[in-house]
Amino acid sequence: MTDQGTLFGPIIPPRPKRRRAPPRQTTVTVDREAIAAAAAGRIGGEPMIADAVRAARPDVRNVVVDLGTIRWTDPKSRRRVTFDTPATVREALLGFACGDAPEPFRFILGRAARVTHGD
Repeated sequence: MTDQGTLFGPIIPPRPKRRRAPPRQTTVTVDREAIAAAAAGRIGGEPMIADAVRAARPDVRNVVVDLGTIRWTDPKSRRRVTFDTPATVREALLGFACGDAPEPFRFILGRAARVTHGD
């Protein structure tokens, strides 16, 4: 069908394109209790950040944090989502490795750097 319409009917306007929802941002807060637990040696720096991400996004699974990336699996869509590690998290992890406990902080995970589809 073109802009001319049908033989006996008016021009049918094209369907509007579906808009994608804006990317969901996740605000993650690393609180004083988590930092104190990590400083006491009960957990490490990376698990401290991973626990904070799990608290902010309880719907995701298999959260992994390192100096380069933060990754998780969304069980609903079966996608592995990868984010670049924000600078504040890198600084906190490096300082924690040197023995300096960071102050409580918060960071935002915006758009994913990579999304891998599961089988």
